[in-house]
Amino acid sequence: MRSEEYFDRQERLRASGKVELPLNIDTKKYLYGNISFQDVFILSPFIILGIIVSYFIYRMGMLDQKMILIAFAPTLLVAVFQLNKHPVRKNLSLLQYKIIWKFKANHRKKEFYYAKGELPMNRKAGDTRMELGLSNIANGCIESSSHQLIKVLEVSSVNLSLMNELSKERVLEAYQAFLNDTGEKQVQLMQVAQPVNLTNYLMWFNEQLDTDSSYAKRVLKQGYFNQIERIQKSKNMVTRKRYVVISTPMTSSDKDYMKIDTTANILKAKLEQMLSGYEKLDVKILHNDELLKFYYACIDFESAQAQGENIISKTNANADVIIGKNTAKELLNYYKNQMNERFE
Repeated sequence: MRSEEYFDRQERLRASGKVELPLNIDTKKYLYGNISFQDVFILSPFIILGIIVSYFIYRMGMLDQKMILIAFAPTLLVAVFQLNKHPVRKNLSLLQYKIIWKFKANHRKKEFYYAKGELPMNRKAGDTRMELGLSNIANGCIESSSHQLIKVLEVSSVNLSLMNELSKERVLEAYQAFLNDTGEKQVQLMQVAQPVNLTNYLMWFNEQLDTDSSYAKRVLKQGYFNQIERIQKSKNMVTRKRYVVISTPMTSSDKDYMKIDTTANILKAKLEQMLSGYEKLDVKILHNDELLKFYYACIDFESAQAQGENIISKTNANADVIIGKNTAKELLNYYKNQMNERFE
């Protein structure tokens, strides 16, 4: 695929009614197969070290096959870890994702604090906002720690696989016209897998379960209820949503929010007018609560799937400390016992 020209590939995909999704670009230059120049660069010091050790052993008159193997043992060890790639992400070596990343994860700073107001000037301060790159969510915008205002638009999708060739051609031409007429430089197209939360449905189903008078139906529904809970806990219970993200530098002017709101509304109108009929796109500008859930799902997918709407209530809580239900019961029992002992 690396030898295939970009435009030839685009024409081939276009002829078959397919679109190439933007993926992470592997910037490595490969020497042969999966062996990149970076691999050679990492192995070079160990190869040189093996040659130097072999030379000194040769000068001592002890060089044989066993000593050569000992001299190049570090080189072979590093080669195994470096050339053994990740089963899915081939650009990652075993040395990187199994050793270096785990070492950094075990020694990373694990405690951060949240402070309201201006971000600290010292970038080394353990502020949670600095680690997340998020300063605030307000007025329907994400305020990043790099002083950028970010607006997110959720866009519905079009299924090209069910269209005929003429319809596909029309959709792709409309999309090309939209890109040429956007007029915005800071535009990002995203496809994000987000968790599906079935809490409200489970609550409704539980109410229906209690009201059924038939024992056989209750047993059958209870099995269905357990199956829904297992599905919800699965990582595969996701929906893929499409987003258009725009950003602008944040200054001290009060008109920054108004400018990005105007840009978002113009972009929304262009997206809605891009296609017509049953192919017409639905566009929604995300507000504070929706932005909060969107950002939370991006940084902690599993917790976002489990907590659902509770993310908003936890974030908006005014208490300095938020504790779980069992911990709250233990604290209440503890203080009740303390009061009974002291005032008997």
